Amino acid sequence: MRRLALIAAAILPLTGCLWNTKPVQPPKIVEVVVEKLVPVPDELTKDCGNTAKQDNSVAEAVRLANTRDELLKECTSRMRRIRSLKP
Repeated sequence: MRRLALIAAAILPLTGCLWNTKPVQPPKIVEVVVEKLVPVPDELTKDCGNTAKQDNSVAEAVRLANTRDELLKECTSRMRRIRSLKP
């Protein structure tokens, strides 16, 4: 009787696995969107340039206009690069 109980105790757990088997589900891939703030490079945040007047001549006025035009174009270019960093 004792032997029969030991055999039954050893076999019963094995037979329970035969009827309750479920297919193994593979792990699911979960995509998570993470926002990351990107610092603006220092070269883009420097002040816009300016040129001081040296004398009161027409040639100086032309020089100032040309120099300030170049500085304005460079500054506008940097601001556009900063705006392009937005997601």
